[in-house]
Amino acid sequence: MEAQFRGALVEQLRACASGECTLLFLVSSLRPVSWPPNASSAVADELFGTALEILALRSAHGLDGEPCLAADYRDACHRHVNLADHHRPGPRRQAQQLLERIGEHS
Repeated sequence: MEAQFRGALVEQLRACASGECTLLFLVSSLRPVSWPPNASSAVADELFGTALEILALRSAHGLDGEPCLAADYRDACHRHVNLADHHRPGPRRQAQQLLERIGEHS
């Protein structure tokens, strides 16, 4: 499951880093109330749901203390909508940073 998640996420991160699919970190359930309802991404919702499922399974197996891509993506989605974080990167830069962190290239 994690390998499939990584493959799908890396593909989307590359697209986002190149300027496509810039809603990659905008998950419906995290969208600030002040943002329009259409400001979301089905791809982001699906990836976020999978990330949460992976994190739940890892926790059930005692692996929740280890770093993983699902946690990195979850955290990136939370940071994307954190309006109090005035230094948060835009979606392209955030995608580039996540690709660099996991050893992939955009």
